[in-house]
Amino acid sequence: MDVFVTGGTGRIGAAVVKRLKDEDVRIIGLARSDAAAEKLRASGASAYPGDLRSPESWVGRAASCDAVIHTGATFTNDMGRVDRQSMLALKQAAKHRKQPLKVVYTGGTWLYPAVTGTNPITEKTPFSPLPAFRYMTETIRTLSNGTDLNLAVIHPALVCSRTAGPIAEMTRALEKGLPFETRATADTLWPLVEADDLAALYVLALRQPRFRMSLIASCIQGISVAHLASHISARHGLPLEIETLPVPEDADPDTDWQAGYALSQSVDFQHARRATGWQPEHSTIEDLVVALSR
Repeated sequence: MDVFVTGGTGRIGAAVVKRLKDEDVRIIGLARSDAAAEKLRASGASAYPGDLRSPESWVGRAASCDAVIHTGATFTNDMGRVDRQSMLALKQAAKHRKQPLKVVYTGGTWLYPAVTGTNPITEKTPFSPLPAFRYMTETIRTLSNGTDLNLAVIHPALVCSRTAGPIAEMTRALEKGLPFETRATADTLWPLVEADDLAALYVLALRQPRFRMSLIASCIQGISVAHLASHISARHGLPLEIETLPVPEDADPDTDWQAGYALSQSVDFQHARRATGWQPEHSTIEDLVVALSR
């Protein structure tokens, strides 16, 4: 199997490439720079030069593979337009294949509303995305139309690794003796997933024959920011203060990605486990904090 990966040097993509390396696949990573190409080759992938902004330079190669895993994003003001153009170009390039192209697209729990009451978010919950991520729901609908693609959409919770994500950020603040600054309040609920566990789900989704799968990827259903901070404080034996930041006066809702941290969400992750056999190694907050503590 040939698998084309976008964003292969990012937090999610790098973990996916690492996991794919242990599978019987050939990994081709989209590389925007020489530095990215070097990182991809070091991780066991081959590098294909190209840029998300210029899909015509790489979608032909991607569509010639057995599968595409899309984790790339520009995180610039035009991120939505770039993503939609690249995915539309990929869909067009896949039209003349004999078999549908398998595409694993990265969504996110921020496409869903804040939780009110006791019912957690499921894959059947209607989308209600933050303005900055509205483009994703439009792209998912577009990719779902027709039979050119065999689409799986993975919606990661807040992704945690040793160097990035809420646990790493809280730990760094603690070590510096600073409060943890966030748009959330102490009572805000965050669903969490460990990066390598998430990568395992991508690989499992890649192996599924079903069309139009939607999978919420979370190891922790939802933990309050205060509760998470208390676990990190106990681990390090130091107090951690939470400081809630106001919405910046000049914030543009269409590009305000940080607004997602203020969403209070609890998710039901059982469908992903039943549908794919996914068994995350870090299924409790204690597992996560211990595993990701330096």
